[in-house]
Amino acid sequence: MNDEVNGCCKRLGRFDVDFARRTITRISDGAFIKASRSETLIFTLLAESADNTIYREVLLAECWQGKVVTNNSLTVAIKNLRTAFTKIGEYKIITTEPKLGYCIRQTALIDDGSHPPKYNAVKSDDKSIHLKDEIQSIANIEEKEDFTHQELDDTTIKSPRVRNIKLFDIIVVLAFFFTTLIVCYRFLFFVNTTSVEGLPVIYNGVDLPKPVQNAILQNDNSSISQWYAFPMNKRCNYYQLFSISNGHFVDYSSTVKQEICSVK
Repeated sequence: MNDEVNGCCKRLGRFDVDFARRTITRISDGAFIKASRSETLIFTLLAESADNTIYREVLLAECWQGKVVTNNSLTVAIKNLRTAFTKIGEYKIITTEPKLGYCIRQTALIDDGSHPPKYNAVKSDDKSIHLKDEIQSIANIEEKEDFTHQELDDTTIKSPRVRNIKLFDIIVVLAFFFTTLIVCYRFLFFVNTTSVEGLPVIYNGVDLPKPVQNAILQNDNSSISQWYAFPMNKRCNYYQLFSISNGHFVDYSSTVKQEICSVK
């Protein structure tokens, strides 16, 4: 990776780091995040050593030079970075290496075209633009007239049909509604979002047991963009754990060391 350094700025893959302003900017569309001095240094150190795990001790020593800090300071800084990146659509910039430290994958620094510029710089002749606008206006007027005639025809046709609605039709609609509600019942509890050492988790608002948190940290990898955790039974702490990996749901429930509900 060829980094381009200009004064107080550094280019790291598809991001520009401005140490004076303490910003990290995505080059493709100009989206940026604000970070503290330590958070900016953490991102820079991880990106410069892409695909290599940087130990927690090294990050504490290099990014808080001259200050006495604890492991919790690093955990909070990583969480802040992940939260900020999530707001601009970057969900898997930093990967946790359980019991070791953190890493940024080289693939996370390569522009894959998922964040194109928000505008298209297309220049056209003024006369062509006016002509196109006039044609569009005429088309809109004709479309409105056709719609008005169609609406009148539909009103004439639909009036007698309304009287023919049967009780059976209403029952079918209600049955479909309640069936859908039952199928989606478990997902109605996903009302809160939390994080486990900076990893976003959607859950039902009840504190996640330690075995569930451990399973999330142990199975985290760069392809996972979101975790889901929800209890299967109110009488015991049996949880189902899923992740979204490359657009697909993956079941990690078997990796959770948890209480198994007895079937009565």
